[in-house]
Amino acid sequence: MSDQSHSQETDVTAKAGVTIGGAPVAYTAILAALVAVLAFIPASVVVGGMGGGWPFWDVITPAVGLLLGPIAGPIAAAIGVVVGGVVAPYTNLGPWGFLIGAMAAFTVAMTLMPRRSMWYVPWVITATLNVIYWFQAEAYGIGFGLWWSNVFTVHIALILIAIPQVRNWAIAQIRTGGMGAKTFSAFAVVFFFGSTAGIQANWVPAFATNPWPAEVWPALVVIILVERVVFTLVGALIAMALVTALRRSNMAKADMAGY
Repeated sequence: MSDQSHSQETDVTAKAGVTIGGAPVAYTAILAALVAVLAFIPASVVVGGMGGGWPFWDVITPAVGLLLGPIAGPIAAAIGVVVGGVVAPYTNLGPWGFLIGAMAAFTVAMTLMPRRSMWYVPWVITATLNVIYWFQAEAYGIGFGLWWSNVFTVHIALILIAIPQVRNWAIAQIRTGGMGAKTFSAFAVVFFFGSTAGIQANWVPAFATNPWPAEVWPALVVIILVERVVFTLVGALIAMALVTALRRSNMAKADMAGY
């Protein structure tokens, strides 16, 4: 065996032993730790919930999927959320909170996969959960109008990402663009899909295990819309800066990273 062949075999073996879905284990651990640390920072309020504040990790979990891909991204996000809920209980969103981070990361990563039809997987999951959520609400005496007023933010994201011209433009801009308004807008489109998919993934099991009363729903209308929009914009700004910095650095890129 030549030295070159031996070197290639060693590289492949080493890489296989230290990666998760093509992302170095070190990257996964670092981002999971970052998610956990951000649990200490309340980003919003919890209405009708058990926590004292909504955790700031909800802002950056879409970026975790962008950086790590559809396997390591959700794993890092979920681990970070679970650990964060233990170390910062005042922003703990309950036993299903990890689904917000995991689904947001998964959605963004799948949308940015080279095979552009992969966005359809989180889209179908989110749409299905949205319908299930309606049956849950209806069974609990929540009318269609009130239900729709709470989930129309999710519907906007589902419609927006399903438009080929919008989706393809956003993907191309993220992959090739630098710092600027166009790239920021592209990140916002994809992250909005991820953010709303994450919150929808949490709603179904959370409502099934701890349904919130009808009087809480009207207050959620504005909060949901404002949270998802603001979280998306802040997360897009952070992601754009991170990607720009990473492209200028010597750090290895995860195999299934979306940028």
